[in-house]
Amino acid sequence: MTDQEKAELQKLVSTPVKWDCSLAPFTSFGVGGPATAVIVVEELSELANLLKYCSRNKLRYRFIGRGTNILVEDNGFDGVVLLFGKNLSAIKLLEDSEPENIRIQVGAGCSLAKLLNWCSKRSFSGLEFASGIPGSVGGAVIMNAGAWAGEMADVLAAVNVFSMTSGEEKITRDKLDFGYRKWRNRNNAAGEERLVVSAEIVLQKGTKATIETKCREYQKKRKEKQPKGLKNAGSFFKNPPGDSAGRLIEAAGLKGTRCGDAMVSSVHANFLVNTGKARADDIKQLMQIVVKKVKEESGIELQAEVHFL
Repeated sequence: MTDQEKAELQKLVSTPVKWDCSLAPFTSFGVGGPATAVIVVEELSELANLLKYCSRNKLRYRFIGRGTNILVEDNGFDGVVLLFGKNLSAIKLLEDSEPENIRIQVGAGCSLAKLLNWCSKRSFSGLEFASGIPGSVGGAVIMNAGAWAGEMADVLAAVNVFSMTSGEEKITRDKLDFGYRKWRNRNNAAGEERLVVSAEIVLQKGTKATIETKCREYQKKRKEKQPKGLKNAGSFFKNPPGDSAGRLIEAAGLKGTRCGDAMVSSVHANFLVNTGKARADDIKQLMQIVVKKVKEESGIELQAEVHFL
C-alpha cells in the first residue's frame, strides 16, 4: 500500500492500524506470516466504511475473531485483517426477556469463556456445552460450535449481520440453516459473505451451583482428553457421520507422527500440535499425511474443521 492509501485507511478507524503485522500472535497455532494491516474495529459505522474502502480499492479482508480455528499461511495474508474491539464484544439483557426464556444479545467479538462466566453469575443456563470451547461468539456462530450434545444452533434466536449489498440485517432462527460445524446459508442472495456482528441467544433460569458444576465436569473431561501446553487449533478434522476423526487417526497408527515441529498429538489424535517452531507448511503436510493414511485404512476422507487463511 502507498503512504496515501495507508493514511486514508487509518482515518476510517479510531484505533491505530498495525502495518505488516505478524498474524502468529493472533492465532492459537502460533504460526503464520504478516498481514498488510491488522485493525481493531470499535463501531459498526467503522466496519461499514472499512468494507467500502476495501471494495473500492480491491483489498482483501478477513475477520479472524480469536484465531482459535484458523491456520495462516507462512507468507501471510495480502490484505486487511479485522478484529472486533470492546464495543462490538458487549453483552446485554434484552428488554423482551421473560423469566423462563431469557434473551441476551452478545457482540461477535466476545469470547465464549467471558459469555459463559457472565451467564453463570446470573444463573442463566443453556450454554454449559460451550465450557472450554475457545474462540469468539462470532466464530462459534459461523462454525456452529458445540460439544456434549449441544451446539450454537440450539440457543440462537437470531443473528445480526452486515454485508456490503444488504447493510445491517437481523436473521431470525427460522431462516438460518445450520449443519454440523457449519452455517450453510452464510452468504446472502448476492453471494456475498455475511459478517456476524452479534447474536441473540435464548437461555433459561437455572441455579448457579448446578451450572458451575456442569461446566467444571465438561472442563475436566476436556483436560483429560486434550493436549496440554502445546499450541493447537482444537479438533482439526470434522467427525464423519457415525464415527470420530480421533478414533480413525489413532486406528491408522498416526499418533506421534511428525512433520518438522508439527505433530499428531499422542493424547488426542484429532489434535495437530505445534511442538515448538512449526511452520504452516509443516502443519499442512501433516494434515495431508493424515488424510491420505486414514483414507487408505478406512476408506473415509477426513475434512478439515480448521479454516485456512
